[in-house]
Amino acid sequence: RCEDEFEELWTNIDASKVADAAAGWTATAARAVKDLAQAGDGQKSLCHNSLRNRCTLPEALTTLRALLSETQGGAEVEEAAPA
Repeated sequence: RCEDEFEELWTNIDASKVADAAAGWTATAARAVKDLAQAGDGQKSLCHNSLRNRCTLPEALTTLRALLSETQGGAEVEEAAPA
């Protein structure tokens, strides 16, 4: 969807175009989540074409927790109860 909307490949879309300040979605957060979904060559991401460069879910969770902690001013991030 984003590739169609911005008429670019996912890895070429500038994260600031994906950011939404009204939703609390800063350019920093957009860049981190964009790279986590699919980063360029040599970087681990969830949807990387190479299995060797796919990050694990625990690695992704660590990245998301760090991002959340940064946006909350370093406050402790409460862990969600398992479903």
